[in-house]
Amino acid sequence: MQQQASAQAAMNNVSEHIEVPQVNFYPSQHPNHKKARRKDIKQAYKLLSPTKRSIFSPKRAWGGKYRYNTNTMRCCVDGCDVEYLLRAAGNIYEQVFDDETGQSLWDIYFKNPVTGEIEAFIAREKVTSGRKLRATYCPEHLHLYHLLTKWEKEDEKEEEMSNGTLKSKLKKGVSTVAVPIATLKKKDNTPPILAKYEQFFAMLKQDNIPITHFTNSATGMNDLVMIVFDMRQFQAGNNTRLLHDALAMHKAQQQSAPLPLPQQQNEGNA
Repeated sequence: MQQQASAQAAMNNVSEHIEVPQVNFYPSQHPNHKKARRKDIKQAYKLLSPTKRSIFSPKRAWGGKYRYNTNTMRCCVDGCDVEYLLRAAGNIYEQVFDDETGQSLWDIYFKNPVTGEIEAFIAREKVTSGRKLRATYCPEHLHLYHLLTKWEKEDEKEEEMSNGTLKSKLKKGVSTVAVPIATLKKKDNTPPILAKYEQFFAMLKQDNIPITHFTNSATGMNDLVMIVFDMRQFQAGNNTRLLHDALAMHKAQQQSAPLPLPQQQNEGNA
């Protein structure tokens, strides 16, 4: 919660006045830590649920039951303009870190865990499940969402240890096998001539320079790699990638047509 308070202070310390959302979450004081955690989980779900329109609102007919399900740049709970917040106060997501891994919310939820590329975080109808909405979470709500996922993992882990879930898995033919980690690592198929550019690409990722991979649908290989230097990103005085940029990159990668494979032609005489 100290990191959440520091992020809140950072959002307040801007030159112009902006409205900053604040999550009123009150941790349970129950002496039993399991019951306290489950009360916290229940409260978190309530606070993170997308805001609904009144059942009597005529906008439900054409706008849907969720009030802020119209723009991926707005928080689905409080309607915060995330794009404006990032422009005015900087990337607040980078200022809130996980206590165990040391990663920021930006690294966890806005970067692809495999490629490291920036992608948008989209909220869901039932918080951790359900259909995806056209909305996201502001920094404080995303911090609470992160805590919620950790609490649920801890609760599930303790339940498996106490309720004999492993035994039920064995009855269904599921078992665990010790496998050396080295055998699970994917083989690096990078051509030797490109190995010298590894440090260059690491610098690009560190500075949030967008890197787009065009994958061949037939071979699964990256046929083309495109690096984009956006002058607006540098003129702003920082290397922050805004959410709309991340979303645009995400859509471009999804909609890019696969590169055609060369076709063999029979040029001989019949």
